[in-house]
Amino acid sequence: MITPPTGSEGNPAARSGAHGATVHREGMVAAVRLQDQGAPARFAVDLVTQAPSPGKISAGGERIRLVWIGQRRVPGITAGRWLRIEGFLSVHQDVPTVYNPRYELLAGAPHEHRS
Repeated sequence: MITPPTGSEGNPAARSGAHGATVHREGMVAAVRLQDQGAPARFAVDLVTQAPSPGKISAGGERIRLVWIGQRRVPGITAGRWLRIEGFLSVHQDVPTVYNPRYELLAGAPHEHRS
């Protein structure tokens, strides 16, 4: 189930004490975070649960950072790609984060939210 943000604090997962809970989300890769060549290998992206509305730049819904430790890139995961993910929720620097999530590449933007 997709949970929309509530209140002025942004992401409900970061505040709800859900640390360590298993999360299942479907969303769009809004940003790919590149690392310096000298930095430890990790690939990070920001996943948003709602695509931007036509004419808007920023996406809505919940934002979760996905981090693959030991990877500099993950084939098929690029900005704008839709994913279904599963993993354990952590909060790192007040950002809901899932490390080494299981994922499925989706064909495109869903017309209806699936649970």
